[in-house]
Amino acid sequence: MTRKRIANIVVSNDLVSKRWRSTVASARMAYEVGEFRQAENLLARAMELAHQLPERDFAEHATEVGLAAVLLADRRVDEATARLEKSVAKLERYAEASHKELLGVALRFHAEALNDGGKKDAAEQELMRSKEVLESLGEAACVQLAYTLCDLSGLYLTQGRFLPAEKYIIQAMAIISQVLGSASPEYVREDMIYLCCLPMKDDERLETVSDGIMKMEYQYGPKHPNVTRALDQYFKVLAKRGDPAMLAAAVERFGNTSPCQQANHG
Repeated sequence: MTRKRIANIVVSNDLVSKRWRSTVASARMAYEVGEFRQAENLLARAMELAHQLPERDFAEHATEVGLAAVLLADRRVDEATARLEKSVAKLERYAEASHKELLGVALRFHAEALNDGGKKDAAEQELMRSKEVLESLGEAACVQLAYTLCDLSGLYLTQGRFLPAEKYIIQAMAIISQVLGSASPEYVREDMIYLCCLPMKDDERLETVSDGIMKMEYQYGPKHPNVTRALDQYFKVLAKRGDPAMLAAAVERFGNTSPCQQANHG
């Protein structure tokens, strides 16, 4: 059976387990609207609850990976990286499918941290590891696999490697359209990446990205980490091109929603 959320692996129905799932869900909602300190506080509460669960071992690891994701979105990359490296090392020791799925998730976030540090080759290796782990688990982990394939495609896209980018994004879109639907925010993000893989001039590709980010803002909300990361990358590319007119147009269109853009124009 396909799982849409990693927290759904905790299936116990005692009161504390229900409270843990509810607290994790609240943390996820805070994360999605950019309230990272609130998400961090909620996950600290979730960790206290995790110590009391029948499925304590998995819940503790899942909470720790969730906290690392929040720190990463909050630009506390060194803290996030340290936590993710510890989580990956611990999760690699488990043979259970639940822990392997969580390992695939941790590897994906570790790849994100590496990519943020400019270590694209290392990021690719971690995403490939994530892909292999999640593929071995079959249908139950297919949503997490789609997220990894999407990140892998996005990485290739930033390197101008359009053929492998297209290959993986098509696979991700097939999963997401079936499980979450073509109207989901995740599908909108993947559709943008797919369109950018198609043959076109650089200016057209940048305009496609701009339109795609605008759609993502409507679907996710302007402070969702997927939106802010896409904006960061977009502004970095524009700055590298050295086109003041295009950069000014992007600032006018998106305002100060990109932390990277704020750093360059604040």
